[in-house]
Amino acid sequence: MYLKALEVSNFKSFRGDVIIPLERGFTAITGPNGSGKSNCGDAIQFVLGPRSNKTIRAQNSKDLIFNGGNNHNAARACSVTLVFANPTLDNGRRRLPLNMEEVRMSRSIRLTKSGNVVTNYRLNGEDSSQKSFHRILGAANARPDGYNIVLQGDVTSLAKMTAKERRKVLDSVAGVTLYDDEIRKADRQKDSVDDYIERIKLLEDSQKARLKELKKQKDLAVKVKDLVEELNQARVISYQASYASQIAEREYQVNEQTRYIEEANNLEIQVREGSKTLLSLDDKIGELQKQIEELTGGDGKGLNKIIFDLHLKIDTNKDKIADAETKDSEEQLEVAELTNQLISAEDALEEFVNTLTSAKDDLENSRASLDEAQLEESEVQKVMESSGDETAILSQQLTKLLAELNLASESLAAAQNEVNKTAVQAELISEQLAKSQELAEENRLSVGELELLGEELTGSGSGIDRNKLSRDLITAQKSEEKLVEESQLIEIKLREAERTRNRLRSEMENSSGSKGMAGGAAAVISARDNGELTGIIGTIAELCAPIDATHESALATAIGGGMTSIVVENDEIAAKAIRWLAERRAGRATFLPLNKLTNNRVAGKALMVSKKPGVIGFAHELLDYNPKIDIAIKFVLRNTLIVDSLSTARSYMGGVRLVTLRGDVTEAGGAMVGGSKRKMSVSFGGGIKGASEIERLSSEIEKLQLMSETVTAALHNARREQQQLRTKINELTDSDQAVKAQEWRSELKQAKSAYNKSLGEVAEHEAKLTDLEALASAQLDDLDSAQSIVADFNNTIEKTREEMEAASPDHLKDRLHAAQIKRVDAEGLMAQALMALENGSEHESLLQQRVDDLTTRINSLNAGIIARSDMIDNLQAAVATDAIELKDREDERTQLLEENKGLEDERLVLVDERASLRTELTQKSTDAQSRRRLGDELGRSILSKEIVINELLVDMQANFIEPAPIEVSLPSVGDAEKRVRTLERAMEKHGPVNMLAIDQYAECEERLDSMKVEFKQLQTRRANLVDITEKLESQRKAKLLKVLTKVNENFKKSYELLSDGGKGELYLENPDYPFKGGLELWAKPKGKSSKVNRLQLSGGEQSMAALALIFAIQDYDPSPFYYFDEVDQNLDAINAERIAEMCRKRSKQAQFLMVTLRKVSLRLADHHIGITHGGDGCSRRIVDFDRERAIQLSEIESAKDNPLDERISAIALEKQIDANTDMPTVPEPLPPPKTLGGLLNFIEDEDDGVERPISGLIERANELTEDIEERREVADAIRSIDGDELAEAVEVIHSDEHGEDN
Repeated sequence: MYLKALEVSNFKSFRGDVIIPLERGFTAITGPNGSGKSNCGDAIQFVLGPRSNKTIRAQNSKDLIFNGGNNHNAARACSVTLVFANPTLDNGRRRLPLNMEEVRMSRSIRLTKSGNVVTNYRLNGEDSSQKSFHRILGAANARPDGYNIVLQGDVTSLAKMTAKERRKVLDSVAGVTLYDDEIRKADRQKDSVDDYIERIKLLEDSQKARLKELKKQKDLAVKVKDLVEELNQARVISYQASYASQIAEREYQVNEQTRYIEEANNLEIQVREGSKTLLSLDDKIGELQKQIEELTGGDGKGLNKIIFDLHLKIDTNKDKIADAETKDSEEQLEVAELTNQLISAEDALEEFVNTLTSAKDDLENSRASLDEAQLEESEVQKVMESSGDETAILSQQLTKLLAELNLASESLAAAQNEVNKTAVQAELISEQLAKSQELAEENRLSVGELELLGEELTGSGSGIDRNKLSRDLITAQKSEEKLVEESQLIEIKLREAERTRNRLRSEMENSSGSKGMAGGAAAVISARDNGELTGIIGTIAELCAPIDATHESALATAIGGGMTSIVVENDEIAAKAIRWLAERRAGRATFLPLNKLTNNRVAGKALMVSKKPGVIGFAHELLDYNPKIDIAIKFVLRNTLIVDSLSTARSYMGGVRLVTLRGDVTEAGGAMVGGSKRKMSVSFGGGIKGASEIERLSSEIEKLQLMSETVTAALHNARREQQQLRTKINELTDSDQAVKAQEWRSELKQAKSAYNKSLGEVAEHEAKLTDLEALASAQLDDLDSAQSIVADFNNTIEKTREEMEAASPDHLKDRLHAAQIKRVDAEGLMAQALMALENGSEHESLLQQRVDDLTTRINSLNAGIIARSDMIDNLQAAVATDAIELKDREDERTQLLEENKGLEDERLVLVDERASLRTELTQKSTDAQSRRRLGDELGRSILSKEIVINELLVDMQANFIEPAPIEVSLPSVGDAEKRVRTLERAMEKHGPVNMLAIDQYAECEERLDSMKVEFKQLQTRRANLVDITEKLESQRKAKLLKVLTKVNENFKKSYELLSDGGKGELYLENPDYPFKGGLELWAKPKGKSSKVNRLQLSGGEQSMAALALIFAIQDYDPSPFYYFDEVDQNLDAINAERIAEMCRKRSKQAQFLMVTLRKVSLRLADHHIGITHGGDGCSRRIVDFDRERAIQLSEIESAKDNPLDERISAIALEKQIDANTDMPTVPEPLPPPKTLGGLLNFIEDEDDGVERPISGLIERANELTEDIEERREVADAIRSIDGDELAEAVEVIHSDEHGEDN
């Protein structure tokens, strides 16, 4: 295998396509200085892949593209192709692992439109990569980082190396860098294992202390566990007893309702049958009455009718008299009240008239003063106008402004007048509304009293006993209502106290493992502490604390609900914790994954406000917390600022969230939140709040339970007493009940009519008042607008006056000032007077109307009273006359009845029977209605009971409690609740008990056992790593010494040949510990003392020693081709000849390419390549170039006195040789110990030292984007061309693309 040809295109100084053929053996490349001969070596390295552009003498990739020289255009791309001959070897293989005779490796770069560099690798025309090139060439031992390519500075660099640098070169040749990597890997892993061991020791100590503490809690929990189970069972029985009791009550009510309805139906049937009997009795009485009248000759019928008419007339007149007297009493009271109102109204009218008179006087006086002031001011202004142009202009402006002010003042006065007028109307309507409401309330009470009376009538008996029983029943009902209210109030207080106590107790129970939180957050934190969940850092409350304690309230308010948000390392851990909560039904929680949270940039408004006075600073700056959770703290605080007071917050509010020291908040959108301080359930550090309340609440609950039992017993007694009273009332009858009921219905109808009428008046007055309020609101807006306009005019006038006074003489200023003061006072007084008069006119008319209305009403009432008095006198006289006549008629009828006593007795018996039957039917009808009403009440009670039962059942289902089977015997509700209270008190005696301590103790004990196992594993791994490290160190040393022996032998031979009999040797500074010292090179040229020091050698002698070392390394690690770039430039002719002879001798085994100007090298070379330039900056290959022309060109260059170019280039020799198969390798790292739990989140990740830049990906994306844009522009250009122009454009495009490829 050898390099067959070098093809370059626009590379550095080569313009266009240049092909340089190469042959086996020793090839010399020569040419004038600056001709570009060294660019051939740069081209070879360009394809092989240099470590940096500086290695091939370029600042960046753009410098590798032909720059145009002196007379040509710069190229946009360059490319180099290495053509390798790859013949088949004797063993049937090829040096390059490709089954082809010729291998072409190409690399090209091109500039995009924006100047970016695009690099492409191609292998035999197919896309490839630099790594593929290195892999293929590495198989043939032709790598760009070995000593098969020796540049101008390499020899000098190797000669001047320190001993340690020289030893590192040998390290690379020996391939011990693989051992170095494994040793570093083992050391890193050992450090990690040591860290785990230390952390496990620390955690083991804390777990032992926790285990000791948990043992006490576990022992107490075991004692309380049976009590807890008994309490839970008692609560289940209490629920079941309550549910069974409610079911039994509902069944009893259903049975009672059915009984009442059946009894009502039976009574209604009896009433219908009795009504038929009553009609039969009416017929019999009518028949007897008819017989009596016939026996009395018919006079009885007329006599009875006269008696009935007289009774009716007398009763009617008496009712009229009673109604008139009642009306007189009511109107007399109303007249007295109206008289008082009239006196007040007349006084108010008189006072207001006096006020108007005074206002008129003030108006006259103010007008006179105003005229005088305006006259004086006008005279002064005229004088000012004549005193100067500026003053004249200001005076004219002032006059104009005063005129506009007068118009605005008139508008303001009009608006004020409208507002005052509306206010007066509203005041009057408010008075009328109050009276209407008072009357409506009186009517409502009257209706209520009548309805109560109706209840007494419909359920009362005859006599005092029934009335007393009714009153007793009403009293009992009120007592029952009061007891029910007290029972409900006590029940509410009892439930609230129990709920508060349970909440506080839950907080205390959770405090040991949950830091005072409840729900999902507490469950997650507990699981983290127990090792059940990993990756949980903690809640915001426990991860931060105020730097200044005075800021605690403000910071807690700023964070708000975020106090219980849980910070986790990443979103995967958050998702795992959410699944854990869902599977265990442990509640919900908010998680803050650090890898997904975004840190919003501080808004400009917040940044500006933070620097203003009164602002304490950003909330997150006032907290002390680990910087690892900085993004989570800033996330929950949302750029919130803390300020000293609410006034400061108000002055800066809008666009930024502000919180005061006392906890008031102004949101960025403008909302304000504040008031009394809120008691935080979770404080910084996760502490528990309110535990001291439990004992007080327990005592209060006992008192409330005792009160509840007492009230319940009293309520049962009251209901039993009511039932007894209703039973007694139903047994009584009332003979005149129908008449009283008729009168009651009439009175109730009149009362309801009056009540509805008064309600209508109230609604009418309220509607008017609402309209006036709307009108007043609009008028107030107009008034505000007018006041604003007047204020603006006053400000402008004041400013103009000040300017005019400033431009006026002093004596005119004083006069004008005095006149203005007088005018202002007069205007103010006049405005007040005008306002009073304008408003007063309307007000006076309203007051006068009020007086007239009251007078008219009083006169009307007095006239009615007088008229009714006359009517009462006439009615009383008529009643007296009718009474006399009635007595005479009844005497006459009595005489007739005595004559027919038998029929009359029979009629009276039937009348009594009818009356008795009517009373009995009325009572039964009342009883039926009463029972139906009781049935309806029970129906409503049953519905309420159903709701209670359903709510209780839902509550039981929520607590996973099923109703007890029917056959199960349950205690009473009171006994069950008493049992629960007894067990709760027994539980309270033990105080807060951590019932999780049993499981926590077992988990802690298990965790300690796991720690011991993991600790043992870590110790075993550490010992293993120490053993591996020792083996690696031993093998590394042996490897280095073995390679050193071979290279040293090669060096002795090479140096002896190059120095014509000199001696050289390589030796370690520290043979026992070679890696702690360097590699020394000892060289003794022929004829010099053996004590000579390397530093005492001349530059040429040092270069020869360095070249001998290079040849020694090449002999140890041979390559198929070598490239030397003017390595003989600093050597004399003899040494240069020796180098050339060495290269010629070695060219029989490998291809040698040497850039040189030395004649001896050119003479000994097998092949010659000439590179020159034509003065235009472009390199060219000389055609038909042979040894004679090469020597001639060398002589011409040697005659010139031009210095050689200084080429400073250093490469790092990091060549790696495959390690032996028996080299021990470091095992994969152990996973982090699971027992460390949440502590793993705070273990810093080790830096692996590997950079992972993405600049190449970005660069490639930019290049593709630019290529697409270029092709789009070409396509657009093609679309805009027709016909021949299109063909011409296509040809141009192809030529451009070909130029870029080249």
